[in-house]
Amino acid sequence: LFAAIREHYAIPRNDSVSLKDYPTIRHCIRFVMESAAPAAAPVQAAPAAAAAQKPAKPEQPELLDLAAKPAGEQPAPKAAPKQEHPKRHIRHVPVVVPAPVEQEIIKKLAARPVAIFAEDLDLAKAFRAELNKHRANSYIFTPAKTKVKDSITVDFKDIPALEKALKDFAAAHPDTQGIIYLTGCMVKSLSKDTAAFEDHKRYALPLFLAAKHLAGGLTRQDPGCTTFMAVVTTLDGGFGYRTKDAYDPVYGAIHGPALCIRKEFPDSAMKLLDFEPSSSNQVIVQKTFYEILYSDKRLAIGYADGKRWTLVGKPQALDKSRATTELAGKNVLVTGAGRGLGAMFSRMLAEQHKANILIIDMMEISDKAKRLTGMSEAELKAYKMGELWNELKAANDKPTPALLEKEFTRLKDAADMHRNMEAMRALGVKVTYYRCNLLDPEAFRDTMGAIKADFGHIDGVVHFAGLERSKLVVDKTVEEFNLIFTVKADSAINLWKAGIVKEKGFWAMASSIAGKFGNLGQSDYAAANDYVAKFCVSQQNRGVRAVSIDMTGYAQIGMGARPGVEAFLKSQEMEFLYPEEGMQAFVDEIAYGKVPEIILSGSLGKLDWDHQLQYEPGFSASGSTGFHFAPKVEDLMKGQTLAAAKEFSLQSDPYLADHSINGTPYVPGVMGLETFAEASAVVIGKPPKALTQVRFAVPIKLLRNKPADVKIKAEAAGDGAAMRIESDFVSPKGLRLGQTRTHFRAVSAADFPSAWTPDARPQLPKNRKYKTEAPVIYQTYFHGPSFQVLDGILSVDKNSVLAVFKRPAAPLWKNGSQKLVFHPLVFEALFQACGWRDIQFDRTMALPDAVAAAIVYDHEPTDPDTLFLYGVFKGRTEDNRSLYDAWAFDENYGLVAEIRDYAMIPTPI
Repeated sequence: LFAAIREHYAIPRNDSVSLKDYPTIRHCIRFVMESAAPAAAPVQAAPAAAAAQKPAKPEQPELLDLAAKPAGEQPAPKAAPKQEHPKRHIRHVPVVVPAPVEQEIIKKLAARPVAIFAEDLDLAKAFRAELNKHRANSYIFTPAKTKVKDSITVDFKDIPALEKALKDFAAAHPDTQGIIYLTGCMVKSLSKDTAAFEDHKRYALPLFLAAKHLAGGLTRQDPGCTTFMAVVTTLDGGFGYRTKDAYDPVYGAIHGPALCIRKEFPDSAMKLLDFEPSSSNQVIVQKTFYEILYSDKRLAIGYADGKRWTLVGKPQALDKSRATTELAGKNVLVTGAGRGLGAMFSRMLAEQHKANILIIDMMEISDKAKRLTGMSEAELKAYKMGELWNELKAANDKPTPALLEKEFTRLKDAADMHRNMEAMRALGVKVTYYRCNLLDPEAFRDTMGAIKADFGHIDGVVHFAGLERSKLVVDKTVEEFNLIFTVKADSAINLWKAGIVKEKGFWAMASSIAGKFGNLGQSDYAAANDYVAKFCVSQQNRGVRAVSIDMTGYAQIGMGARPGVEAFLKSQEMEFLYPEEGMQAFVDEIAYGKVPEIILSGSLGKLDWDHQLQYEPGFSASGSTGFHFAPKVEDLMKGQTLAAAKEFSLQSDPYLADHSINGTPYVPGVMGLETFAEASAVVIGKPPKALTQVRFAVPIKLLRNKPADVKIKAEAAGDGAAMRIESDFVSPKGLRLGQTRTHFRAVSAADFPSAWTPDARPQLPKNRKYKTEAPVIYQTYFHGPSFQVLDGILSVDKNSVLAVFKRPAAPLWKNGSQKLVFHPLVFEALFQACGWRDIQFDRTMALPDAVAAAIVYDHEPTDPDTLFLYGVFKGRTEDNRSLYDAWAFDENYGLVAEIRDYAMIPTPI
């Protein structure tokens, strides 16, 4: 409210203002009168002044103008062009990443009580034993019947009983210094027996009640000591992002509130910890106390595979080259589509993908509401202040302006919904409206039955319905918490259990970043939203297409339209989304996405306490990487994964004409090595020193000289990336036929040991006299000018070959060169030199099959003019492949490239 007042009257911010000094409206009026400048312009002039000060192109969306005249007083607006919004990357994917402690912060506990909440008594007693070492008395709240000292037996699902027990405990122990919350230490799977609200009461609501009733002690710290809260779960050690099991979403109802409660107790040590289900009680206790007393301030920490992890949102591109979910002509149910973002989304989905829309909302579209759709702004104002006001006066003893506003808003919303539905019908799609309160069990059953009767099974559900009412936990009631959770989360599970969606259908949930990063006063909202997010992850783990879209605040919608919110959030350097920007991303994710959850957000600024969102506004969503062999990024998560596309053609890769067999161009294996090196550079950030486990499985051919399209896939592995080059056979009609073929594989590495020792080095001849010169070599080899990399053979015997590399005079590219990072022509020379020894002694033309390691010693884009090449024959494998180690080096034995265990498949000459 004060932010809105300052904004409205242009009063400078004063951080010394205390709310307790302004208990009445009269005090607030005095604040304005005393603070506003004497020469301040009248309030009515504020919009003009504000407009003059606004930049032509704001960096982020402007919110509603609080000083603007009511809509009825404005002239009828002209059709405006579509609002332009800044081009920025807002799509992120939640992943767990290693999070070693960078700097320990040592803390100490006081000799004050600690409350433990647990169903597992053995685990609770293990925590009690550790607390005893710190001279802190503990009290165990548990539903288990026990005679353990200082235990309080209470059924967590009996909310009145639990709340009474907490009130009594808080009165007896107002100095409680800590909460250890362990009800999430269990293994629970998603099934048709899942009951969201009952699970919420048992596992999540006690956390809210504990924070609400024990808040007094948490805010009072003894000198040199800390208060704390530790919320512990045993999902997978990575908050549900590591496992492939279909787990119960109730973990999200625990995680979400913990993220928000942390921001209500900024001076306490707050920890949200997730362990693997197999973790011992000893490990859970030891790690939890380490986090409370010694680790850094990071809240969300997982422990798995002997490592410490945390959750981050990483920018990732969306591949829109091929749809993953067919939407044209499909029947899609959208809840909460009557207004706001849900209405905009439905319109976009119908317009862009011609999907039929089924809408569930609570609004009544009466004939009276339909009348409003044809009225101008002036006519609407006249109707509101005339006919509608007279109707209310006739029907009510004490009509008020508030009642008038409420009734007019109800009718106006219904009119807008009717107009939107008619606009969608005009696009040629079917639109069906079901009026239903999702919280009314009988109405819900009737609506589900009506949908089945009308459509049988539908193709997808998009769940927008939800409520948000921000209050601190100490001010929020149980009834409010339950309402917020039920509208979003319980209704999502009920829709799933209703069985209205086809087995191969999809689920999409409109969620919030409050469930990922926490937000002040939104513990219930975060519980509901992380619940539906984890529902989508579990559904995807079951093989069902599901996605949760976790969105930040929007300009002019929801909390972004509330007085004072703009000033506060801008002061926190948070960026709003434009509605069109976010809803387009939502539609695209359903049509083209593959992951079960994304985060749509600009910068969170100071609200991102642990820097979890890795926001890069200039992140390349698609387009060139700057590398020739991994040119088009389709899906990228830096440090994690890459999907890129490459077209090999005689136009883009003219050197292929010099690598043809019987008139068919083949992509050289060494260009596969270059492709992998460039792909690794895109993912990891720099080219690798080595490519290991290289396998040339299936050749890439340009049949009838037509381009060959391939996909380059990479996933982080150790200090490098595991990569493969794939392709699909696509018919002339665009149909994918058969299985995906994997052509080449490799794993990049930051380092690899060399076998280049003084004993391995050959004796170089004093005079460079070739035993076989290039013209003779390339009468045998098929290579054209740009791949004629051998200047000559100095010596060859059964055990080794010594040759000379010469950079070809004919360029690989006719119009300038490409920047290469892995010396492909040098490796080609090593391959050809080793192959020459097979020709001379085994009478076979050998083809590359595998390389244990291909190593480079620099990443210079230009090869040296000449190099010596030395290959050592190591014998034949059991399947008759010839095996070599080989090196490329200068006259001082300085290495440029090396291959280890290079295997070739023999073919008869």
